[in-house]
Amino acid sequence: MAFTIKIQSQIAKEWQNFINDADEFFDKIQKTADKKTITEKDKKRIKIMLEILIDEYKTLKPSLLLPKELKEKAKEKYLKAKELYEKLFGN
Repeated sequence: MAFTIKIQSQIAKEWQNFINDADEFFDKIQKTADKKTITEKDKKRIKIMLEILIDEYKTLKPSLLLPKELKEKAKEKYLKAKELYEKLFGN
């Protein structure tokens, strides 16, 4: 039982880390978007951040024991990253 709790805690932490990363990346993307001029370097940085979020979400371990809110919040961040990526860079 203690092992299960430990594993579930680790999985939940990974999901929360994804959410934290997404919030941090979206902040950086917004600050870049607010600049008067967006350089090619800025565009590449945004593309990499969005690709990281999309890939990171796909590697999260599923668990029936995770709180529903945590899964929903992570999915929202993933969908936002995916939508923004498609809007800015296609497919």
